[in-house]
Amino acid sequence: MNLVPEQNLLLSLIKTSLCFSNREAFLDVPEGTDWNSLVNLAARQGVLCVARDGLVQMPGISRELLIRWELSVQKLEARNKKQRAVIKELVALFKENGIEMLLLKGIGLSELYPDPIHRECGDIDIFLFGDYEKGNKVIEDLGIEVEREGSKHSKFYFKGVPVENHKTFLNVEYTQTDKNLEKHLHRILNEQGFDSIVTDDTQVRIPTPDFTAVFLSRHDITHFLASGLVLRHFCDLALFFEKNRERIDFANFEKVMREEGQFNLISSFLAIGHLHLGLPQESIPEFLTDRQKLGGLSARILEDTFYNKYKSVDKDTLEKMWVPRRKLFGLILFFRSKWKFDSILEGLFLKSLLFRVYQNFQAINWRRHV
Repeated sequence: MNLVPEQNLLLSLIKTSLCFSNREAFLDVPEGTDWNSLVNLAARQGVLCVARDGLVQMPGISRELLIRWELSVQKLEARNKKQRAVIKELVALFKENGIEMLLLKGIGLSELYPDPIHRECGDIDIFLFGDYEKGNKVIEDLGIEVEREGSKHSKFYFKGVPVENHKTFLNVEYTQTDKNLEKHLHRILNEQGFDSIVTDDTQVRIPTPDFTAVFLSRHDITHFLASGLVLRHFCDLALFFEKNRERIDFANFEKVMREEGQFNLISSFLAIGHLHLGLPQESIPEFLTDRQKLGGLSARILEDTFYNKYKSVDKDTLEKMWVPRRKLFGLILFFRSKWKFDSILEGLFLKSLLFRVYQNFQAINWRRHV
């Protein structure tokens, strides 16, 4: 695909920021760069702080815009620090009640970044080693409401920060692929245990690289099928596979991804990291064999990332939309995403469509939320 100057510049800033190789001063700023558009693009793609880190020199950028950019970075830093404080409290709270906590994604991935507090964070995802309901009760005993609408996890807000308490790692009620991968994840967890990181002087359990390789890949693929990805997802993947390349059993990972039909997509995601974000080829030695095939799919995925139709209407507008109209809008976008399902398995789109129709007849899905 042909990228516009702001898209090219954003990718270059990210590449400079992630420091896969020796850091170079960024000098090649396209003439006529619209800096306001670039900052807005970086924010939409979840890489506002990362892009700012790559901006060694600032030719053509106004002082007003730079101040606004820095203020946005500081706001994201504060949110990240609040998440870390909440994680520390949750670890202590659950431990007091005899519950161990495993942190999924999130802060664990942040530690891979050159500046950990510059990875944009979302929910805190946790797993309580079989104490799912006990953990929910601990939170409810504090007077905090726990939402249990989904089968995969409950959700609550701890000091304003959204937390998802996973009953299962994946949506095992939806697809056989998730059921199979769920068993694989539990097998890894039982055999390998967990790693740990230290945040705010607190030791926090995180999964081993073999676990995260599968979990993160499937997580991103389901997001891609449902509503598309942003550049932050590709940064996470690139950094994770590069930093853990000596510890991942790539042969087994490839076998699992092929068996479950995930190989083409995860290979294409990693190809984007290699082609556009600086991920060294040796970090994914078995994944970029068919460059022509993966290059075409990767280009389409990157185009979908920059021109995501699901992001054409903001969430507030969707929530206020007449429900039948919102459902029709979602169905139209779903049909436009048929190529994504075809990249996994022929016939998967029809199967997913029938399941979507079934879901839409459930009363819970006609409430005024997305």
